[in-house]
Amino acid sequence: MTGPTHRSAAETRRSTLGRWWTPDGFIEAECVHDAHVHALNPVPAAHEPLFLPAPVDLHVHGGGGHDVMDGEAAIRGMLALHARHGTGALLATSVTAPLQQIDDFLDAVVRVMADPDEAGATLLGAHLEGPFISPDKLGAQPPHATVPDIERLESWFATDVVRVITFAPEVDPDGVVLAACRRHGVRAQIGHTLCSWAQAHAAIRAGCGITHLFNAMGGVGHRDGGTATAALAWAEYAEVITDGLHVDRAAFEVARRSVPGLYSVTDGTAASGMPDGRYALGSHSVEKRDGRVLLPDGTLAGSCLTQRASLEVLRGWDLDWHAIGALTSAVPARWLGEERVGRIGPGALAHWLEIRDEVPVASWRGGVRHPWA
Repeated sequence: MTGPTHRSAAETRRSTLGRWWTPDGFIEAECVHDAHVHALNPVPAAHEPLFLPAPVDLHVHGGGGHDVMDGEAAIRGMLALHARHGTGALLATSVTAPLQQIDDFLDAVVRVMADPDEAGATLLGAHLEGPFISPDKLGAQPPHATVPDIERLESWFATDVVRVITFAPEVDPDGVVLAACRRHGVRAQIGHTLCSWAQAHAAIRAGCGITHLFNAMGGVGHRDGGTATAALAWAEYAEVITDGLHVDRAAFEVARRSVPGLYSVTDGTAASGMPDGRYALGSHSVEKRDGRVLLPDGTLAGSCLTQRASLEVLRGWDLDWHAIGALTSAVPARWLGEERVGRIGPGALAHWLEIRDEVPVASWRGGVRHPWA
């Protein structure tokens, strides 16, 4: 690493040497950057460290004791917690709630995006998980599922911060959710649904991705299968929760072989990065116990996963660092259509993971190194 090479009114450019993740493999290079990457210049013999694009998490409900439904301060606290654990960028993800509470959540997202904190992960926008889902497949969602309200949906999309919405095809027989998504450039995902594989197939053909594959949906079967069957057969993009609890290794490997655009999410809650105890998930009270987040009846209620813990699971499942860079960062960024993150190249944010001797040792945010304890 060298000293400053150029000073502008706002930032100082630096050069950092290493082996850098690209879609085709790692290259030995000098990265010229400030808060953004300006050039990636090949050089010989830059063996250590490895740099991966920092994880891009498209499904996060909270962290550090903060639930995103609690407003601006909670979202900022959640972003700070996940940044400390390696996340470069994320979508704040709602739970199913009364419509006014979703209005308030989106207002808070707008305020945070207008005035971001340097200490936090980059907030890319919002993922609405519901409320247009099946009341019979809530999983850990609060009981506020409803049929599509097109006027409210248009008002949410008009904020320009909604990037993804999870819905159940069977509650939208007229296709109003998908039509609104096409008008506003929002990604639609199938989740919390009991639709048939045929209904799921139709939604996938219309461009839908899959929310937390295998969880809160009809399963895999050789007859009368549900969304998971259709996803394995036809989906281009799907989330998978990589805590080793929601989906075990065998199912994960099936998904990797079947879904070209499989990507990792945490589904993290307020319990992420926190000790055992009770936390909020929207209107639910959940308990973190022994690495799980649970409703009183024992149902898994999101996760307490962080990216650092997810990396440990993925390495334990024998993924190499290049595959991890795709699964955690490049693929979710591609699904979202984001050029600022998920890659290391000119114009991208300088958000990276630093790997030495096969161990993550630091995260970089905006070109600044943050060592891990």
